[in-house]
Amino acid sequence: MQKTIFTILLVIFSTQSLASQRFQANFEESQWHLKTSPIRCELVHPIPRYGQGNFVYASNGELAFSLDVLQPPVKDGVASMASIPSFWKAGSEGKDIGEFAISAGKTPIYAPHKIALRILYELDAGMFPVLQYKDWADQRDEVIVALSPVHFRDVLPAFQQCISQLLPYSFEDLRESTVMFHLNKATLTTEAKQILENLSLYAKEYKNIKMVIEGHTDSIGSRYYNRRLSRQRAQSVKKFLLSKGVPGKRVVIKGYGESRPVASNNSQDGRAANRRVSVTLNMTK
Repeated sequence: MQKTIFTILLVIFSTQSLASQRFQANFEESQWHLKTSPIRCELVHPIPRYGQGNFVYASNGELAFSLDVLQPPVKDGVASMASIPSFWKAGSEGKDIGEFAISAGKTPIYAPHKIALRILYELDAGMFPVLQYKDWADQRDEVIVALSPVHFRDVLPAFQQCISQLLPYSFEDLRESTVMFHLNKATLTTEAKQILENLSLYAKEYKNIKMVIEGHTDSIGSRYYNRRLSRQRAQSVKKFLLSKGVPGKRVVIKGYGESRPVASNNSQDGRAANRRVSVTLNMTK
């Protein structure tokens, strides 16, 4: 552990070190931007000539950290990270944060909850989390990427407040949702509107979500009537979602009438369970 820290310190501060590529926002450049929505909180740190670092917390999820780069690697690799004290924290000791797998693509570095939280703690303490790896061209240079703690504390409270106000639902919680209807009705209930409100927030946040809306009925009435009623119910759901800003081109509706029951139509409770619209969220490429 101490060897890793010592190596990074040498590379950063020794003028006699091997050739290196260094990326870091200086004191004047250092910025942390907060992006918020009801389902996602994000802290973004631009790194000049390199890309940006991102802390992300999604609804009912966990903190994660990633690096987006301007020049994506074309093959996988390995990187190490250590926390280095700033000049105004003389006497502080560095820490070995860990190793990362480098993946080819625009976001080569991803850190899950525990490591992301450690990086956040180090920034809050005024430390510089520093990433080190061999360059992606021919591996002749050491690449050094540092996250600056300057101005980090200015936005951290707002980031934490955003997290506390996120919806208590994840995408997986809402992937398959059902709204219920009264007998012979296609009018949305208050409960149905609340479910659809939450669904609309996700659909607007993630532009690659496709929503499949399937209407159903019980077996009371003719098949023709039930097929038409099931489509009217699906249309009511679609109309509400569009009123909340969901693009119509990402919504598909179907009406199955009484043909796909989830319970027996021989009882009142069973028929009530069949008077429904199911909404499925699918991520597209």
